[in-house]
Amino acid sequence: MQLFDLANIPFAALSLAVLFIGALLIYVFKDSLEKSAGRVAVGVSAVASLLMVYPFYQVFTGAVEEYTEYATWSGLLEQFGLKLDGVAFPITFAVVVLGFLSVVYAIGYTEHSENKPTFFANTLFFLMGMQWVTLATNLIEFFIAWELMLVPAYFLILFWGLPETRKRTAMKFWLYTQSGAVCILVGFGILYSLTGSFDLALIQPGIDSLALGAILPGLGITVGTILELVFILLAAGFLVKMAVFPIHWWLPPVHAEAPTPISVLLSGAMIETGAYALMRFGLITLSDTASTFVISFSVATLGVITMFYGGFMALAQVDIKRLLAYSSVSQMGYVLFALGVYTPMGAAGGMFHLINHAFSKGLLFMTAGAVIHQTGLRDITKMGGLSNKMPITAFAAAIGMMSIAGSPPLSGFASEWMMFLGGFERAVVGGAIASLPFLILTIVAVSSSILSAGYMLRFFWKVFLGPHPDELEDVKESSNSMTIPMIILGILIVIFGIFPGLALDVIVPAVQGIFVP
Repeated sequence: MQLFDLANIPFAALSLAVLFIGALLIYVFKDSLEKSAGRVAVGVSAVASLLMVYPFYQVFTGAVEEYTEYATWSGLLEQFGLKLDGVAFPITFAVVVLGFLSVVYAIGYTEHSENKPTFFANTLFFLMGMQWVTLATNLIEFFIAWELMLVPAYFLILFWGLPETRKRTAMKFWLYTQSGAVCILVGFGILYSLTGSFDLALIQPGIDSLALGAILPGLGITVGTILELVFILLAAGFLVKMAVFPIHWWLPPVHAEAPTPISVLLSGAMIETGAYALMRFGLITLSDTASTFVISFSVATLGVITMFYGGFMALAQVDIKRLLAYSSVSQMGYVLFALGVYTPMGAAGGMFHLINHAFSKGLLFMTAGAVIHQTGLRDITKMGGLSNKMPITAFAAAIGMMSIAGSPPLSGFASEWMMFLGGFERAVVGGAIASLPFLILTIVAVSSSILSAGYMLRFFWKVFLGPHPDELEDVKESSNSMTIPMIILGILIVIFGIFPGLALDVIVPAVQGIFVP
């Protein structure tokens, strides 16, 4: 006889609670935790991550199609819930794993920093916000988590960014992201007025029951038109977070000037929550609107423009972190293109790329942070030959670089080609109007992989190959707390590259259920 039933334990809610309580306690007892805050934060993050093992296992093994937990906070706002399904699985997995490794990495990175307890408390709050966003099942709950994610990120940039620019950078981050949040809030308000519910499980059937050609009293426009407006409002809010062209201006300074453990999370996880939200609210909740040629082609075209813009800007950078920041802009263009083509293959590739980009770009930012930490330099033209001085960092950077460039057998190869194949799939089955435009757009998108290889090879050559300057003669490898997370991420990139089914076996069935045969 079982003493307790695991199915009755709210593991996901407990994971969020552990992060929140742990962060709060570190902040309250910061005076006595000045030296041990990092180790305490690692312990808190480890417990929170372990609590997510059971939900991940349930969905991964197919024991349940979706793992859910519900509670009523207010009758007016309906149930708040946490749901892990095949769509939320990749981004939640990336946030949990990358979040834990970034906290471990931060121990070595912040060894000479002040106010470490406050830094780690804000980091745990940040992790909680991101994890909650990926699991939320209620519009108001999602918005609360979305805002909660932004507040600690703002303070982390404001107090631990580059001294000469951090106030301006933090304000830019706040204004851009809050502008997007206003668009999301307006879109949610219209959705509620149309469906009478905040619960995602009730909103979608509510939309499906609407007659798209019906005229709304008092407005004189059709339901289909107002749903297109809702899609545009929500997409604008989510695309700000993804930092796609031309609303990307906040990302390069923020990712470049934030402390590296936070850059890892910003680039590897936070911007991807925007892609996840676009998938959840665009392709799923507003599927009829997202599938129309005008909306679909516009989204995919914006993705391709972002690919090239980010790639060319990355080629022009000499600051190591700005180079990687613009690379993130380009990579989010890939995901946006994949979601825009609106096919099962494209959507599955886009979702898989969230894992691959999180681990690959997280790894690259960790290697860049290690180089900055050990050399005191950010300009790649003043570096070189560091593979002899920092071999572990160089090998890890090579794995991340090749994965972003789409080199087999690393994980980035499978996801990139799935995204491109999604474009060809839309060209073949899209009908006479869509076939030629999507064929041309996909061919152009494929050619952008040349740019990805170009800026990644330039990064690796300038930093790690060739002779090293005399002033870098005494450079040594970074501490274990910084190299071990790099090694783990490198191993995960190789594993998901050789065995992509570990993720795709969960993602593909969930994505295929979205599309009508």
